Amino acid sequence: MGMIKLPNEAINFFKKNVVTIFENGSLAEGPWNKKVEDIIIDYTNAKSALTSSSNGSGLLAILECLKYAKGYKSIFLQSNTMYGMKTLAKSSGLDLLGFVPSSLDTLMPTIDQVKDFIKSIEHPESSVFLLTHIGGWTNPDIHEILDVCNENGVAVVEDCAHSLGSRLNEKHTGLYGVAGVYSLYATKSIPVGEGGIIITQDEELGDLLKRYSIYDRFEQKLDFGFNNRMSEINALLTCSVLIHLESIIENKYSIAHQYIDICESEGIKYLDPRYINQRSNLYKFIIFDGPNYQLSSIKNVTSPVYNYSLGLDPEGIVENHACLPIWYALEQENIDAVLNELKQLKK
Repeated sequence: MGMIKLPNEAINFFKKNVVTIFENGSLAEGPWNKKVEDIIIDYTNAKSALTSSSNGSGLLAILECLKYAKGYKSIFLQSNTMYGMKTLAKSSGLDLLGFVPSSLDTLMPTIDQVKDFIKSIEHPESSVFLLTHIGGWTNPDIHEILDVCNENGVAVVEDCAHSLGSRLNEKHTGLYGVAGVYSLYATKSIPVGEGGIIITQDEELGDLLKRYSIYDRFEQKLDFGFNNRMSEINALLTCSVLIHLESIIENKYSIAHQYIDICESEGIKYLDPRYINQRSNLYKFIIFDGPNYQLSSIKNVTSPVYNYSLGLDPEGIVENHACLPIWYALEQENIDAVLNELKQLKK
């Protein structure tokens, strides 16, 4: 089905500038990391940004700061998220309380599902909700979820692995809860290969995270910390790709419009990237099973989100959705193969 590609301009920018890293000897903690953080602050309007070695290491840093510096004791997740969220939640030392069920309509928890879960736990005021924005969409109930979490003293941390460039009412993911982390992994909507970017509106937490990432070796006041830093070469490649972030998303929309036209004409249910004031980054193009067709017959698909559930799956998310190929610069012949399958999808 083709390969994940980067814009030629991004590759050329990297090639042009990589020699400077070797000339100035700044292989770590240098100007390209600072440049990435500045780009993200300018792009999202975050008050603080910090590069990290991965989305997971960034989330672990946030959770450990909340545990050791803020006194949080427990954590809960949503059922439809990556298994790695469970492992890093446990690795943080927080007590894992369980999983909020998710809705098939968006593959994310609704406000009612979050409310019901919070009612079931004894001490929400010392808990963290690690919320995942799925497939490139912002959780559409995020404002109501934040309200109920704030009322109960729950800290919301956003797993933004899928959602760099995604917005709801023009507000970027990662700016709702106490902090969020984007992923730059090779398969993500904005692919770099590896890496993550932490953002927060809490400047005190932002400073704490920066000290954490260097073991607080200068001020020497923290008794917790870990090296989750990004190398300068990784930062340069990240910067090279971020410059073209919007053009990458625009290219994916050119593919999505072709899928949408077929879905509309054939009566195939899909998750609209402009759904309720969304601007999805189209990490995934998601379609749903329907009464007149079976998704299991489609061969030109990518991995679902997800083919397992960490907790209860009352609406059958695992079995009832599929994802169509939609990465940057996908060849038209591959797009046409998907379109032809969709035209023949009826039972």
